[in-house]
Order: sequence, then C-alpha cells, then structure tokens
Amino acid sequence: MEWTSHPCIENKKKTTFLIIFLVVLLVGLYIWFKLWGLIIGIVLIGSAMYPYFIPTRYEFNEEYIIKKGVFMQQKKQWKEFRSFYPDKNGIFLSPFPKPTRLENYRGIYIRFGDKRDNVMEFVKRKIKTGSVK
Repeated sequence: MEWTSHPCIENKKKTTFLIIFLVVLLVGLYIWFKLWGLIIGIVLIGSAMYPYFIPTRYEFNEEYIIKKGVFMQQKKQWKEFRSFYPDKNGIFLSPFPKPTRLENYRGIYIRFGDKRDNVMEFVKRKIKTGSVK
C-alpha cells in the first residue's frame, strides 16, 4: 500500500490563515530586526514548518514501513512496534507496549492522507497486541 500525504493541500483553509500569519510575522521580524532577523526567522520557521508544506510519501508492505520526505527517509520493520495511537490526522506507532516518555523519540507518526480506513486496517492487522486509544 502506498500513498502521499500533503497537509498543505489537504487543509486549504488552515493553509491560507497560516500563510497570512507567516507573512505578517516575517514582515514584523524585518521591521524590528532588519535583514538578519528576517533571514534567521525564515530559517527557523522554514525548518519547523517544512513537513506541513512538503509532501510525505508512505509505503506499507508486509515487512517494512517506509516514510519518505525531501530531507529524510525512515525504514522500520513492523516487528519493532508494539502499540499504536490514532488521532484525527494520523496514527502514532510506538515500540513500547505502554505509553512512555521515550515514545516520541523512537516511534513514528504516519499521516492518513485520504487513506484513513486502509491505514487503520493495515496497522491493526500488523500490530495485533497493540493498545488503541
């Protein structure tokens, strides 16, 4: 199973407000801190926001999960995961059977895109002993 998630395109109303906010913020940085403030702001905001504006490609097969972005690629085996936690936008796969503070560093977040039901079914089949919130 393969699909691409592009939050910027999927949430056009949020994207419109976000772009307006970012333009106002960057103009403010330029007014208060001149060119260097603008450059630093663009770098910091761009590095934090690029997953929202750049599409991410996902691939599920019987052995692996592959998550491909512009600057990264993650490939994990299904046997590494023991629990999962869905929310409205995606599902978090955790290597721990119960919630811990280390989950965020060792788990992987998968955005549904337009494949919510298919992704949930596939994950439930692969992570049978997982807890679901």
